[in-house]
Amino acid sequence: MLVIPSIDVRGGRVVRLLRGDYGAETVFSDDPVAVAAGFAAAGARRVHVVDLDAARGQPDRESAASLSAAVTMLAERGLEVQVGGGVRDHQTARRWLDGGASYVVVGSLALRDPDSARALCEAFPGQVLLGLDVRDGQARAQGWTESAGDAHAHLHRWSAWPVAGVVHTDIDRDGTLSGPAAGALAAACAQFPGPVYASGGVTTLDDVAACRDAGAAGAIVGRALHDGLFDLGAALSRFADPAPA
Repeated sequence: MLVIPSIDVRGGRVVRLLRGDYGAETVFSDDPVAVAAGFAAAGARRVHVVDLDAARGQPDRESAASLSAAVTMLAERGLEVQVGGGVRDHQTARRWLDGGASYVVVGSLALRDPDSARALCEAFPGQVLLGLDVRDGQARAQGWTESAGDAHAHLHRWSAWPVAGVVHTDIDRDGTLSGPAAGALAAACAQFPGPVYASGGVTTLDDVAACRDAGAAGAIVGRALHDGLFDLGAALSRFADPAPA
């Protein structure tokens, strides 16, 4: 079970949004690289990073530069990095993967243009995670600002693609510290045959356990970690993979 710390960047700063609302932003740090280094020092195996500016189609040079530096540093320390936000073409995916990312997270493209998204997955087999951001059973695209159809219909379509897994985000839990939506997560895990990574509301070690019990391969932790409410070291120890016999 992977415990995956998260860094969301907007305007070059580490932030968290409340329920995907760009007008409800909390700033945690002006230095994404330092935050990423703290996660590496704690023993994280994988880090989730998101360019919020690029996610809604408004790329910011400072955000891109900060994230690129963080990804390079983490890769040099041997961590896996999954990068999301604005990955909608081969060029962007290649830039992140060549820059040290292990995976790119493709969201809006997979929802809006499945033929192009599948072609991207086939060009980078096993290196693409599909982002499914959900509110009331409906997928959301373009930085969560647009409706994009039934979430489970997308999961069914994606089941045949050569992907590394799905990042399932419950938007109404995201940034709320209210715990994961275990029922919706379990339904997604039952629908999709590959790894599903839970995001949204994870606040305690018991929340991570609930994600595991729902069938998730990992849990992404954001606001609780930045607020000092989540002990990353304890979580990494508790949910470490057992040593081989």
